Amino acid sequence: MPPKASFIPNRFDNKVVIVTGAESGIGKATATRFAQEGAIVYGLGLRAEIGDAWVKEMASSGLKVVFTVCDLRKSAEIAKVVNGIGDANSGIDVVVNNAGTFLFRAVDETTEDEWDNVLDTNLKGVFLVSKYAIPFLRKRGGGSIINVASVHAFATMEKVAAYAASKGAVVALSRQMAIDYTKDLIRVNSVVVGGVDTDMSTAHALAIGRPLADLGFDSDETKLGRAAQPHEIAAGITFLASSDASFVIGAPFIIDGGLLTDL
Repeated sequence: MPPKASFIPNRFDNKVVIVTGAESGIGKATATRFAQEGAIVYGLGLRAEIGDAWVKEMASSGLKVVFTVCDLRKSAEIAKVVNGIGDANSGIDVVVNNAGTFLFRAVDETTEDEWDNVLDTNLKGVFLVSKYAIPFLRKRGGGSIINVASVHAFATMEKVAAYAASKGAVVALSRQMAIDYTKDLIRVNSVVVGGVDTDMSTAHALAIGRPLADLGFDSDETKLGRAAQPHEIAAGITFLASSDASFVIGAPFIIDGGLLTDL
């Protein structure tokens, strides 16, 4: 059984944090943990009803968060939202680029529109949110950007062409950003996740006709024999955003239950 979710009170007091894809799964768990640890949290996503329900859920626990509908494939929308957040708070401290979409298709089965949607959501969204946020992180004197990637960047399976390509690119982009912005005291890292018990992973499992515990690989899904819970990924993300990770830069930070250890 996975451990229960926990948090460290006051670790991010008054830090301004943006989390994309905050309505559910890893994004919701991460945004929630940042709020529990004192951050001023802005969740971005497409699903207004789900996002609003999360805001109400947090309010019932005495926590204030903001959810904004934003299409992460569209530069103008992202610029407006991120600039608004940065201006309202005189800066931004942490960005978690988590939003993503999955497609179960081989190259010859994938339409150009499907390819563009996956790459625009999973990769272009990382680029655009970071592009507009970086000046505000500089204004703060530094900060942290964490981009959520996947084990598919290193070891993949059949028929996930666009998804694997996008997540491999996220790892490479994160490394490049680390080179470019460490001088500004902006630490950039990627999080490489294995199977996680989320709606997207469940849809993936159904698409390939395998149980979640055997998601995507012929060998053991994880050495722990289970998928991660979203809060376990959130723990790694908040660590990377914290001062405890002050020397972690440009890393593909693997949180996969041991999935990649024998590759």
